[in-house]
Amino acid sequence: MKIESPNFNKIVRDIKSVNKSAESVLTRTVSDFRNRAPAWIGAAVTETYGISKKEVKEAFSGAKKTVGRVKASGREIDGIGLEYSGRVLTPVHFKMRPGNRPANGKPYQITMEVYKEKRRRLSSNAFLGSNKGGGYIPFQREGKSRFPIKSVKTVSVPQMIENKEVAVQISENIDAGLGKRIEHHLNQAIKRRG
Repeated sequence: MKIESPNFNKIVRDIKSVNKSAESVLTRTVSDFRNRAPAWIGAAVTETYGISKKEVKEAFSGAKKTVGRVKASGREIDGIGLEYSGRVLTPVHFKMRPGNRPANGKPYQITMEVYKEKRRRLSSNAFLGSNKGGGYIPFQREGKSRFPIKSVKTVSVPQMIENKEVAVQISENIDAGLGKRIEHHLNQAIKRRG
């Protein structure tokens, strides 16, 4: 049995163009994810933590003095992933006050804001010491004597991202963001096909 259709070739072309358009939509959406994920994650982290969006975003850039490293991976929409690593941070990254030792030798109390809008004091025996010429960070004595001392640490970028509340917010931000980007690229593909 032979079926003939005068529009068959056009239908085949349309089906092929839809497939190419779909592929293009997905490729562009993944590219958008790589570019926009830093902002989505930064927004989620800074809703809970007192760190700046800029510092979280810089973790994606791989700059030398970042708080960690976040890498977007995957080439297909169902294989998108995030790998993050980073060191435990000092209170300097969490709106620490004071930023320097008082010049007049007055006593001071160091405070920080690890959790947004929840300022807390460090131990009364914490003091500000030089960070090898890079400003001051808080130190604490490990015993009653003058030495040994250790720097005061807080949390790392991976710990902040893995916080349950933050992880839920990141997931919501990514779902909403990717949904908008797919819709945008789909509309663009439809307009191009005319």
